[in-house]
Amino acid sequence: MKTPQTVFITGILGQDGSYLAAHALNLGQRVVGGIRGKLSDERLWRLNHLGIAGDIEFVELDLLDPASIDHAIDSTKPDLIFNFAAQSSVGDSFNTPIATAEAGGMGAIRIFEKAKLSGNRIRVFQASSSEIFGDITDSQHSEESFFNPKTPYGATKLFAHIMAEAYRASYGTHVSTGILFNHESPLRGINFVTRKITNSLAKVKLGQIDSFSLGNLDARRDWSHAKDFVSAIWTMLTLDKPDNFVLASGRLTSVREFVDLAAEALDMSLAWEGSGTDERGIDTGTGKVIVKVNPEFYRPYDPAQPLADIRKAQRLLGWQPQQSLHGLVSEMVEFELQQLKA
Repeated sequence: MKTPQTVFITGILGQDGSYLAAHALNLGQRVVGGIRGKLSDERLWRLNHLGIAGDIEFVELDLLDPASIDHAIDSTKPDLIFNFAAQSSVGDSFNTPIATAEAGGMGAIRIFEKAKLSGNRIRVFQASSSEIFGDITDSQHSEESFFNPKTPYGATKLFAHIMAEAYRASYGTHVSTGILFNHESPLRGINFVTRKITNSLAKVKLGQIDSFSLGNLDARRDWSHAKDFVSAIWTMLTLDKPDNFVLASGRLTSVREFVDLAAEALDMSLAWEGSGTDERGIDTGTGKVIVKVNPEFYRPYDPAQPLADIRKAQRLLGWQPQQSLHGLVSEMVEFELQQLKA
């Protein structure tokens, strides 16, 4: 019987880390999660929801503290490291640019360094982001596109992305990066627009609130199910040669369209009136305004997002997205209703 690998996951309490942990456990691996601070049911809610919290070992990890990183990795001796830990919200990064850069940039490099010092025995996955592309005008974003980030989050992710390539080229370290476009699920944080939409609409449906506000309804994003990315991310670290891979659905959907899909899943229908900051979403069943636009929710910088080119992942990873956007939204809405009725 093959000895299980030790899988170390930073950011294990987040959406991606939780799903990756479940995937690794399902494959019979030993899973260690790096966490900062004390555990609580509130922080463990994603792992509890997946029913795996009791199957994971936890170790203290602070990406701002080199000694903490050394101790966490030296004491657990991982074979694979999946680095998801970072300040995860693009919007929040405008308010905390220094902390965003230190944790997401220098923290990542310290992990790469530990992999190098292991004699390159440790393989690393680095979570990159579509935000590294910025505002270029390519018809599609691929691994070969020009990078031009304009947000603190995107700039930090690009720094880590380039350093991953440097460690591969200079030291032979097995570091692969996933250039991840927007990926959602019921485990997404409530501070993300997709969860805000599904949670707020469910509350309207249940009569708990009358209305809610959003930012730019015309913003278009490539939204996938987070579970679709997990198998591709895992496969990256099984390759003989590390590389960069764009992961996405290859389709674009506006915030307004996402709201419509969520409303449909709740047997509601919206009519949109007005434009810009005066636009309103009206419940056709009641005639009430339930969606408003608040300019305070606009990002300071929000470039248009072109389509994603996922052919490399399809070719080298044998990967293809399985979840439909309609199915994703329906799953998120059902989760909201269950939680709000509990």
